[in-house]
Amino acid sequence: MLQGYTYPLSPRGEANLAPAPPWHYAGDIVGVEFWTDPAATEATLPEGLTPDPDSDGRAVALFVDWQFSAGHDEYLDPVRSQYREFMVLVDAHWQDEPVSWCPYIYVDNDLALARGWVQGFPKKLGAVHQTRVFAAPGSASPTLAPGGRFGASLSAAGHTLAEATVTLQQPAPDPRQEKPALHGVELSRDTRPSSPR
Repeated sequence: MLQGYTYPLSPRGEANLAPAPPWHYAGDIVGVEFWTDPAATEATLPEGLTPDPDSDGRAVALFVDWQFSAGHDEYLDPVRSQYREFMVLVDAHWQDEPVSWCPYIYVDNDLALARGWVQGFPKKLGAVHQTRVFAAPGSASPTLAPGGRFGASLSAAGHTLAEATVTLQQPAPDPRQEKPALHGVELSRDTRPSSPR
């Protein structure tokens, strides 16, 4: 019998791209808040979401340098556990509640691509790069303090799609406290028994 959480399935279940949840993440984010034509953000919304009347076209672009692990210390295999991601979050309303909708998201790792598809994110492959901070201070690393400067870029299929330069001024609020992010699949707990009795 073939096993695995995602494709490809195999006899021992070790060939699949993404292991089963739970998934844990650690990462560094370069975030850019921006405003665009409200009609442009509205055009990205699926049925059931409406524009946030207070946002005036507000969106956020996030460049993220991630490391992930499931239940077996996957972070010890950095080739598979580390990846970079770019996403756009658009202000919207779902059932009169403010949410962030993710119409665009790119990753540079097939494992992250498969895991995102399981979660309902519209992930595509791209090349994402960003300035990193290192523990050893020096001229080759910015500081996480006012005046620290960071650059980030996204390209896909040989085309530059997004670029940003950010200069830190003050700590930003935790974006998780702002509003929930929505994507295309409602996740529910699998209640099937793990093995036949």
